Amino acid sequence: MVTSDKSNNNFFGVTTDHPDLANLVAVGVPWDASSSYRKSSSKAPERIRQATSGELYNYYTEKNINLKDKWQIFDAGDVEISNEDASNTRKEVFTTLKRVFNVKKSPRFLFLGGDHLTTYFCFHSLSEMGIFQDDKIGIIYLDAHPDLYYHYRGNIYSHACVLRRILDQTKINPKNIIQIGIRASTDEQRAFAKNAGIKTISTNELQREGATATANIIKKKFTQTVDQIYLSIDLDILDPGFAPGLGNPEPAGLTTRDVVNLIQELVNLPIFAFDIVELCPDYDQSNITAFLAAKLIKETLGIMS
Repeated sequence: MVTSDKSNNNFFGVTTDHPDLANLVAVGVPWDASSSYRKSSSKAPERIRQATSGELYNYYTEKNINLKDKWQIFDAGDVEISNEDASNTRKEVFTTLKRVFNVKKSPRFLFLGGDHLTTYFCFHSLSEMGIFQDDKIGIIYLDAHPDLYYHYRGNIYSHACVLRRILDQTKINPKNIIQIGIRASTDEQRAFAKNAGIKTISTNELQREGATATANIIKKKFTQTVDQIYLSIDLDILDPGFAPGLGNPEPAGLTTRDVVNLIQELVNLPIFAFDIVELCPDYDQSNITAFLAAKLIKETLGIMS
C-alpha cells in the first residue's frame, strides 16, 4: 500500500491512527486507465484528502451533526496499483481491503477515486469478502451517465461499463439498483436498464420532483428489500459550472445545493460504504471540485448511521 499524507487534520480532524479503533476506513484508488476523455483522476485521492482539512472545515454538518460523536476514521492510504490492467487492479484492491478490514468492528468504508471503475473494484471486492448478501445489497448511483454499455470503444472495463461489470460479476439483483441524475444515456442503455429492472431518475425528474420526493422514491424502493446500501457519487452529476474538474463534463446538471439536499434526505438508509469518483485535478481551477467533494463527504458522513 502506498503511504500518503495522512494528516490528523484530514477528514475534518475526525481521524485515528489506530485501525482497531476505527469505525470507518478511507481508502484511495488512484486509477484513471479506464477514463475515456480527460485523465488525471488518479491524482484525486490525495487532492480530496487535502480538501477535507480541519484547518478549513469544522466537524459539524449542516444539520448540526457532530462527526466526532459518530466517527473515528482510519486513513489506510492508497491502493498500490502496479499496472493498467483492470483485472489485476481489482485483485490489488481486494488485497488492500482484506488487509484493513476488521471483522469484529465491521467498519464502514469511504473510497476515494479514481475514475468510476473505482466502484467496480471496490464493490466487487466487498462482495468477494462476504461483507454483504448479494441479494440484499442495494446501489444508489449518482451520475450523469448510466454506465451500462457492455463495452465502450472495445473496452469492457471502461468507466462507461461500470454497472454492467458489477451485474456480470456479482450476484446483485438489478432491481436493487437506482440511478439518479442521468442525462446522457443512449437507446441501448435505456433498453438494458428497463429490461433489467434498474430504476432511473433523470436530472429533469429530480429537479421537478425535488430532493425530498426523490429520496422518498428511493426509500420506498429499498424498504424490506435491502439490508445495506452502497452509494456511489460521480461528481459529473453536477453541472460543470459547479464542478469544473471532471473527466467527462456534462452541462445542464445539478447544482451543489441540489446534490447536498438529496444526500441529506437519504438519512436513515443503511449506507455502509460510499465513494467519490471522477475528480480530475488537472482541470480543477482553484480546487473548486475538490472542495465540493469534501462537502459531499462531510454531509454523507452526517447521514450514515
